[in-house]
Amino acid sequence: MRPSAFMVLAAFVSLFSCAKHAATGIAVDSAFRAFIPPDTKVLAGLRADQLKTSPLYKRHQKQLQIPLLDAFAERVGFDPRRDLSDLLVAWNGKQPVFLARGGITQAELEQRLSSFGAQRAAYRKYTLFGTPNESLFFAKKNVAVAGPAEALRHTIDIHEDGSGGVPDELQQRLEALPKYDQVWAVSRQGLPFADVPMRSDIGSALSNIVAFVTGASVGIGLDTGAHLQMEITCISDQGAQRVRDALRGGIGLARLTTKDNEPDMLRLYDSIHVDQDQQLIHVRADLSADLADKLLARLPQLHSLP
Repeated sequence: MRPSAFMVLAAFVSLFSCAKHAATGIAVDSAFRAFIPPDTKVLAGLRADQLKTSPLYKRHQKQLQIPLLDAFAERVGFDPRRDLSDLLVAWNGKQPVFLARGGITQAELEQRLSSFGAQRAAYRKYTLFGTPNESLFFAKKNVAVAGPAEALRHTIDIHEDGSGGVPDELQQRLEALPKYDQVWAVSRQGLPFADVPMRSDIGSALSNIVAFVTGASVGIGLDTGAHLQMEITCISDQGAQRVRDALRGGIGLARLTTKDNEPDMLRLYDSIHVDQDQQLIHVRADLSADLADKLLARLPQLHSLP
């Protein structure tokens, strides 16, 4: 039986879950903070250096030996599997800005981009490379900023005017996340990236609860297994109840439609807990190392990608 969109989402989300860390507070890279626009609605981060040291990642890193990534690394001279240290995405509901730190050789990358026909455009004290839709500039050594050219010029203005930084509402959410989570996202206006184009069935499912949500945060951490923690803020206690019931109902339906000969999927759904505390919804999932390994083995073989 073909898995439903909810089953796929649940499997993806819960793959990243195990014992929680007591310490809280995600710190945004200091090199990124001054470039974050004040109208940012969603921040998402990937601590690649910390992710790559986790036992779970080490056990499955061979799955990232993908021809597409190999070709990209050869063409551009930047291999995210090796060179990326930290990644931040700032989304204002219209345009994203990507900030990356890592082993980026500026002169070599600029030369390669120019050889591909990327246009150079000076703006204030920076040089943009690319097209109106996809551009990049180097903020400082080993730090690159990418996105639509219009968004990058706005980001530069913010940095030069000294008005950039993490908005207070998002900072409060960051402070509540587990300190050592390697993947995270916080939103102050609804579900993170709910406005991003997506498959119609997934969009339809989200539309049933998105009107009740005012903000959210999610942290994903890997160790020998993995762990997930999510908090959803709703417009009212009644709205939170609607969200809670929808999530529990979706999980229950997915479990009922899972075949008896798929015990790992049953364990997955049983690991997801949804609770309500007035206007807050708490979602958590904890997976052991063996279950995480088995679920990762069920995913499509990444090396088969062109």
